[in-house]
This record gives sequence, C-alpha cells and structure tokens, in this order.
Amino acid sequence: MKTLLLKSRAVSAAAGLLLSLAPATMAHDALPPTARHELDAIVAGKVPGSPQISGLQMVVIKDGKATFEYAAGIARVDGEKSIPLNLDHKVRIASISKLVATIGLMRLVEAGKVNLDTDVSDYLGFKLRNPNFPNDQITLREILSHSSSIRDGDYYWLKGGEEFEEFFKPYGKHYDGGAHFAHGGNKGPGEYFTYSNLNFGIMAGVIEKVTGQRFDRYMRESVLEPLGLSASYNVCDVSANEPETMASLFRKRDEDGNWRPEGDWVPQLDDKRFSCYYGMEPVARGEAPGAILEDYTPGQNPTLFSPQGGLRASARDLAKVAQLLLAGGETTDGKRLLDPQTVGEMAQPIWVYDARAENGNTTGEDLDPNGPSKRLMNAYGLSTHVVDLRDWGVSDDSHVLVGHLGDAYGLMGQFWIDFENNAALIALITGTADDPAAGTGITPMYRAEDEVLRWWWRWFGNKADD
Repeated sequence: MKTLLLKSRAVSAAAGLLLSLAPATMAHDALPPTARHELDAIVAGKVPGSPQISGLQMVVIKDGKATFEYAAGIARVDGEKSIPLNLDHKVRIASISKLVATIGLMRLVEAGKVNLDTDVSDYLGFKLRNPNFPNDQITLREILSHSSSIRDGDYYWLKGGEEFEEFFKPYGKHYDGGAHFAHGGNKGPGEYFTYSNLNFGIMAGVIEKVTGQRFDRYMRESVLEPLGLSASYNVCDVSANEPETMASLFRKRDEDGNWRPEGDWVPQLDDKRFSCYYGMEPVARGEAPGAILEDYTPGQNPTLFSPQGGLRASARDLAKVAQLLLAGGETTDGKRLLDPQTVGEMAQPIWVYDARAENGNTTGEDLDPNGPSKRLMNAYGLSTHVVDLRDWGVSDDSHVLVGHLGDAYGLMGQFWIDFENNAALIALITGTADDPAAGTGITPMYRAEDEVLRWWWRWFGNKADD
C-alpha cells in the first residue's frame, strides 16, 4: 500500500503528545460578561463583515470537563412563534458525522473484524477498483483519509431500493461515465487527497456487511447509546420520539434562492416533515414512521442514512464524543469504547500537503480551483482534520487541533480537540442571513465560524498555560 506520511514537525509533535494523552493544568476562571456579549454580537450579525446567524450552540471543554456552554437564536419557527434554541436541540451536524461514524468502524477494527489495510473489496462483496488504476487495491485507511481515488461525481447517495454497487460497476445505472473515480498522474489510491463524501458510503457498506446490521442501527447500538446519547443517523428516531428537540437549519432567502438578509428565516431542513432515509415519503414531526426498510439487505445501499453527514446531534452530545476521545476511548461513566492507541491512530496524519509533490486538493469539499488564501486542508488522519492554528494565522506559535468541520443546509459546525491541553471546542451555527462566503476572516473558514474560533482562542486558547 502506498502511504502519505509527509509530516511537518508540528504535526508529528502533536501526534506524539496525543499518544501519551497527558492532560495539562488549565485555569477555570469565570468569564467576564464581555465574553458572552461578544458571542451575542456574533449571533446578531453586529461584527463587521460577519452575517447574522439563526442560532449558535457552543460547548467548551477544559481539563476534560465541559466548563462553558452557550446557546442563542432560534430552534424552529412554529407559525408566528419562534422557539428559542437551547443546548439540547439536535441538528444535522453535516460532516462531523464522519468522525463519529469512524468511532463505530474502529470498534470493529479493535474486535479484529476489519483491517484498515486490507482490500476493501473483501468486505463489500464486490470488487472495487478504480478502472484507471486497475492493479491498485483500495483500503479503508485510504477511504478514511480521502486518499482512495474515489470521487463524488454529481451525487454520492442513492434512494431506497437502489443498489450501491451501481456507482462503481462499469456501465452500471449510476456509473456516470466513471465520474466517481480519479484519473491522471499521481491520482491513484494512496497518492492524492481529495475530500469525497462517497468514501463514507463505502465505509458504511463495510460496517453493514461485517455486522449484518443497517448502518443507523449499528451506530446507535455500538456508539451513541453507550455514550448515553439519543442522537441518531436516522432522523425519525429523534423527530418521532423527541420531536421538541429537533431543530431546523435556516437561511434568509427568497423563493428563487436569492439571499434576503432583511427577510424571514427560511427553514432549509428538519422543519415540519422528515424522511427517515433517502427516498422515503416524509412523516410529520412527532409521527411514528412505523416499520421501515423491512426487506433491506445490509450492504445493499449504505448511503441511505447519510453516513457522511446525517447524524442529528446537539453540541452537548458532541461534547460527550470529545470527552470520549480526550479520555483515550473511555466514556464519562467509565465504559471503554476504544483503546487509547486507537484514539491516537485516528488523529495521526496519514496525508500531509506537500506543495512540491502536488499531492492533494487543499480547498476542502467545494473544490474551488482558486482556493482560499490559507489552505483549509493541510493534514488529515482517519476521518480527522488536523490543523495548526499558526498556519491559519490564529496563533503566533504552533498549536495543533484535531477534529472536523461540517457544512451543509446552513449548518456550519466545528469540532476541535486540543489533546495537548485536554480541551475541546464544539460550535454549531445553524444558518446565516447572508451569503457566508461574502466576508473574509483570518482563517480559510467562513467569516461567522472564523469569528467563533477566534473567540474561543481569545478566551480559552491563550489561557491554556495560565
């Protein structure tokens, strides 16, 4: 297997610190009112260049404990009434879902049921090869690090009743002229990084074939319930059983999709009706969907529950995930879900950008050929985005965070772990009143999430050694 281990000093040092999981002493001084007022200003759009946002959930972890929480904005609109957003409201957390799903996969790795460096075809039940590199096997390590040569094409999910294999079978119904495969020099498996959601459909297919369970059920039983969470990859688990906790994602747009910053908040997803999986007729909030997918065969279509982005969870839920990783795989109530070595392996960079080798697309999911002035993607592990805040202009010194971003339907999420200081930031923005790309900040993220990250660094990051 080809590997991409071109590590910078900062990233290598962070990986070593991670493997030791040694906590650092940190101050717990109460924040002054100014700090919350600054967050209020971000939500209200009173920071020049940053749009108003519909809602913000935030949890800050220090010394392994949630020491600061914040929620503001609206969870949903009910007629003329706006329901306030709180810290228990669940939203579709977009690509942060990838990191959580990988915890489920790594449990199978630890159980000896899956090997990250085995040909993924051995698990899927069909031969998966990039036709442009027919002699190169594709592994889960490459899948999870977006170096597999798999591409999204025009779409990367299928409705119920469809066959997942049709994405990859020559002349299959969804082969799309081979659009789901990279081609050209230096683009084979293990050689080049391109962020691709379809990778996680493949990963979910491995989970389903190995366990004989639907992806959403496996994740609920093996990860979410042991963490004490009612979060779910099946939105109907939440919308039917805890309907009041299901929050919408928003934008301010007119009927033609144009931004209207002075208009009303328009729900983009998870409003009054919910489809449990792609292609299902939606059911109303609070309505039980009944039995679904009774004839489904695990592995048939593992994209149904959006393993790449469909987890519904709150910032408090994600704080439990962060605490699990900070504690080396142990839950807050003492259950061991992962070994410390596995947590270290997840955060160890597999791909690191090398400008001379031109070994990856650093712009992330939108694949803008012009790219941001600072690279969004510099290093990536097993479903973990590895960032040095010095590279992003946030810190004067090297300071490495490990985690994931999420961006879809108005959601802009950040899940960052600071292993060196036993700390974390979880921040979920639920929508913007204007084009989030219109303003620029210090980092390559959208301006509103840039403001949130820098707020955390001002009030918590710079005090890590106090």
